[in-house]
Amino acid sequence: MSEHHFLTGPGHLPSRADKIARKHGATLTNHREPRGEQRHWFSCANRGYPFDRETERAVRADLEAAGLIQPQQA
Repeated sequence: MSEHHFLTGPGHLPSRADKIARKHGATLTNHREPRGEQRHWFSCANRGYPFDRETERAVRADLEAAGLIQPQQA
C-alpha cells in the first residue's frame, strides 16, 4: 500500500507532534538532508479521498490546538 504525505515543512517538530499524529493513524518524519537542512512531513496509509483528507485535517487541527504549527491561512 502506498503512503499519503502531508503537512511538509522546514525544521523538525517535537516528539509530541508524532504522538498527536499517531492518534489519527499517521506518523511524523523529521529528516536531515546531507547538507544539514532539516525538514518534516507526516504520512499515513494512502486510502484515497476522503480518508486521506480527513486524516490530514484531524492531525492539523490537533497540531494547531497544541501550538505546534501555525493555523492554516484561508
